[in-house]
Amino acid sequence: MCATKQLYPVIPAALILLSSSAVWAADLEPNQQNSVETLPLEDRERAAFWEDSTLVLKPRTYYLHRDRDTNQDNVGWALGGALEYQSGWFRDQLRVSATVYTSQKLYGPSDKDGTLLFKPGPESFTVLGEANLTWRFAKQQGIRVGRQRFELPYLGSHDIRMVPNTFEAIAIGNTSKTGLAYMAGYVDRIKRKNDDEFIPMSEAAGAADSDKGVGFAGARYKTQDGTLAGAIYQHTFDVFDTFFAKIEHPFTLKASKLKAYLQYTDQRSVGDQLIGSFNTNLLAAKLELKQNNITWRVGLSTTDENSGIQKPYGNPANYLSVIVDDFDRAGEDAWLIGMSYDFKRVGIGDLSAFGNIVHGDTPDSGSNASADETEYDVTFDYRMKQGWTDRLWVRVRTAFVDQDEAAGGDDFIDFRIIVNYDYDLL
Repeated sequence: MCATKQLYPVIPAALILLSSSAVWAADLEPNQQNSVETLPLEDRERAAFWEDSTLVLKPRTYYLHRDRDTNQDNVGWALGGALEYQSGWFRDQLRVSATVYTSQKLYGPSDKDGTLLFKPGPESFTVLGEANLTWRFAKQQGIRVGRQRFELPYLGSHDIRMVPNTFEAIAIGNTSKTGLAYMAGYVDRIKRKNDDEFIPMSEAAGAADSDKGVGFAGARYKTQDGTLAGAIYQHTFDVFDTFFAKIEHPFTLKASKLKAYLQYTDQRSVGDQLIGSFNTNLLAAKLELKQNNITWRVGLSTTDENSGIQKPYGNPANYLSVIVDDFDRAGEDAWLIGMSYDFKRVGIGDLSAFGNIVHGDTPDSGSNASADETEYDVTFDYRMKQGWTDRLWVRVRTAFVDQDEAAGGDDFIDFRIIVNYDYDLL
């Protein structure tokens, strides 16, 4: 890698004064989503429509610099976030929600576009990303209609930049901490994370001038001891199908906790095959061992050589999907080792960190040949817990991607700072 290039550019001091909320958990990789999440229907006494309304300002600022050896660098700094309204329950049955998102360019040279923080250009944008009505027709069961977020494997917000993916859809489901939970629906359009327009799902998948949607149905079952099994099926009409299934099980040892994870993905073209004929699958497994403040993990995955995994609607599901890459290319065999550490209270907040090393081998020849690569990641999270800084969260991430240059690879460093905050206006 070129040693003369500046790897960590100076970040303006004002960056740490700006903030937002996010869906990430401190010890989880936000670039993967392999849980079947159902509709949010709180199991509590519901107040009146106006009495229980909330209005939350969720500012976010995000700096990203991807410093490449041979290809174009990507640099951007954005300020924005979300303004989120949610009503109480009218007659214990109806609730209205709406969220406006914005990403405003503070810095983003046109010759270093591609951060996905802005629209291509790069251009700032603002969008009404969510506007929906939820009807609770039975205990912990409801229907949600309108612009909304999903958190499902291969169909979800993929909230790893300034603005998440959102969808125009109708969904039905229930909420259950244990036992059986389900969700099903139809998705007509998607607004991607760096756009302010909703487009047909089939167009987002690569079928130009088409107008096809996605039907889906999924369920998960969780026992009292934490064993979980889940599956979801998604059908993009005349494009492709995705089937995903997973199982996880905890083991209690003398002084530690062990958890095992296994997942399977199957994808194949269907109907008119608007993006071509293909079929592929991915199998992945992971073990996590928690001992006091430290967690160790190892993982393996293998993808069929016929095709890589399609992810046009967000939320990669592979356990080996990390900061930059998903390690699900055609014929890719990958392994992961990682560690998380909770430093607990440091100063006025809680500090934690996690890191991963992931290596992927791909075919050396043929139509699906690509460069082998290794990604080295580290993430630091600092959540402040005192006075006005309560709900302030600073995340610093960096990744080094080492690709086989003889096979056309491009080494690069990815560096990010994200600052998050929530502020209740009501």
